[in-house]
Amino acid sequence: MKVPPARPCLALLAGLLPMICAAAAAPAAPLSPTPPEEKILLSPFEVRSEDRGYFASNTMSGTRLNTKLEDLASSITVVTKEQMSDFALLDLNDIFLYEAGTEGTGTFTDYSFDRNGAPVDNTQLDPANANRIRGVGPANLSFGNYETSGRVPMDPLSIDAVEISRGPNANVFGLGNAAGTVNLQPANANLRRSRSQLATRADSNSGHRTSLDLNRVLLPGVLAVRGSAVLQHDGFSRKPSGTDTRRFNGMVRYQPFKYTTLSAAFTSYRLEGNRPNTTTPRDAVTGWRNAGSPTWNPLTSRVTINGVTSAGTYGISALPQGLANAAGT
Repeated sequence: MKVPPARPCLALLAGLLPMICAAAAAPAAPLSPTPPEEKILLSPFEVRSEDRGYFASNTMSGTRLNTKLEDLASSITVVTKEQMSDFALLDLNDIFLYEAGTEGTGTFTDYSFDRNGAPVDNTQLDPANANRIRGVGPANLSFGNYETSGRVPMDPLSIDAVEISRGPNANVFGLGNAAGTVNLQPANANLRRSRSQLATRADSNSGHRTSLDLNRVLLPGVLAVRGSAVLQHDGFSRKPSGTDTRRFNGMVRYQPFKYTTLSAAFTSYRLEGNRPNTTTPRDAVTGWRNAGSPTWNPLTSRVTINGVTSAGTYGISALPQGLANAAGT
């Protein structure tokens, strides 16, 4: 077997050797310094109002800590105060009209049945909790990550944003349920800028609302107070239903040190009036007639069915069919 001569390979290496040595001896080009990233320090237990327009980058609904939305795997939507103002959103049911996977009183009628078979209109009795998320059930309501009963409806003057967390979340165990959680970010006094706002609005159902919001800086960057008042009338298409609401808020914020903030707030809420019934009428007469048109005499404790009075007596808690419930069954 012939072995090829090695002289051409040696000649090639001899020609490349000066180039390799020159490249090794040349100084490396200096790397351009990377500009430092801008860092924003936020309190781990407070989401400060740093949102711009409809975009919110942080939330507390995922971990109970101030966390970026892009770092969370949960389905969370943050509705900013500017969005609520532009869409004239006053309560949770208004917000649920525009968010995905949510239903409020505008798109969902929440009712149940009591032990007698009579319908209970939750939309009329408790509209703040008459909602559904993902079709599962009502959302937990929390204010600053503290669970509330939801009996006092939200108001734009007392909050900075609404965080909607859909579905269960183990990180907020004890607060969230299988449907989801709605966390209201509480508003606070502003330490940097005094502000005065007067607003009024009206609707086609004879409803109207007037609000006043005042913020005063007493010591710039250290002490500020804020007060707001709301007078609101909610009208409905079914007359004479209507409600009148009076709400007063007071807030104080004190920052004695750079990383120490003390806040206090007071809220007074009062509602008077009546809401319309949202459930359709039910026929209880037909069932009563089919049962023999029974009647009960509380003096003798006897029941008359088809004109025949019973020999035995009946207590109020053990009436026969046709008298046991309003449905006549």
